[in-house]
Amino acid sequence: MIPRDDADKVNEAVERMAQTMWGSYETAVENTAAMRESNSRFVRSLFENNLELLRAQAEIQAELNRHTLQSIADRARKHREALLELSRESLHAYDGFVDSLSSYYEEVSKEAERSGH
Repeated sequence: MIPRDDADKVNEAVERMAQTMWGSYETAVENTAAMRESNSRFVRSLFENNLELLRAQAEIQAELNRHTLQSIADRARKHREALLELSRESLHAYDGFVDSLSSYYEEVSKEAERSGH
């Protein structure tokens, strides 16, 4: 059997060792909780930053789309104006052609009348 003083010393040593182990366990649990909270904040910040980035990209894309649509509308207006101008010029040319036919017919008719008289 172990003498009483030695047993007390062993018990004290075991108790100190258990307290040290318990303290280490508590520290590990606290560190784990702190790490979990830190990771949560990190993930939240990544998510929020990505949302901001997506919003910024969406705004940029919307602005590009507006400029593109405006450019297409401007080109369509210019093409319409050019087509109208071409139509007017074609109409004037056709009017001139019809007038020249009419003038030619009148001239030929007058000559035929003069030749016939």
